Amino acid sequence: MFNRFTHLYEEFDPTGTDDGISLPIGDYYYTSYGIEYSSDRRNSFFYSLDTSIGTFFNGKKYSMRAFLTWRIQPHFSTSILINYDNINLPNPYPDAKIWLIGPKFDITFNKNLFWATFIQYSSQRDNFSINTRLQWRFAPLSDLFVVYNDNYFTDNVFAPRVRSFNVKLTYWLNI
Repeated sequence: MFNRFTHLYEEFDPTGTDDGISLPIGDYYYTSYGIEYSSDRRNSFFYSLDTSIGTFFNGKKYSMRAFLTWRIQPHFSTSILINYDNINLPNPYPDAKIWLIGPKFDITFNKNLFWATFIQYSSQRDNFSINTRLQWRFAPLSDLFVVYNDNYFTDNVFAPRVRSFNVKLTYWLNI
C-alpha cells in the first residue's frame, strides 16, 4: 500500500496528452495497492512482475510492469522493460493508456571495451528512440565514450525527431 501526497505548484496534465485539460494547482492525496514478484537474480534468466491499482490525483490508475533479463556471463546481457499505465480521470480531464517498452543490450568485449544499446518506445509521446554507446577504458577511471542517439516520431509518419552524435572523454588526474 502506498499513500502519496503531491502539491502542484503549476497546472499539470498527468496523462501528457496533446491539448489535454490540466489539473489545477492544489494538494492531491492518493492511495494505491500493489503486488510484486521477483525471481532469483542469481540465475542467468530472471524476471520481475508487478501490478498496482488505486487512486491517482483526482482519478484512478491501473499499472502493470514486467522486467526480464538474460545474462550470458561474462560477455552479454539483455533485458526488456514493459510498462503499461491506464489512467482514468473524471471529465473534463483526459484519460490515457500509456505503453513504455525498452529493450537493452550490453556486450563486454574485454575488460576495457564495452558496448551498450538501449531502445525505447513510448506511446505517451509517440516516440521511438535508440541510444547506443561504445566505451573504451584506456586507464583506471579514464574513459572515452562515443554515443549515438536517434529519436523518431511514430504517430503518422516514422520520421526523425532528433539525432545526435556525442564524444565524451574522462581522465583521472592522480595528483
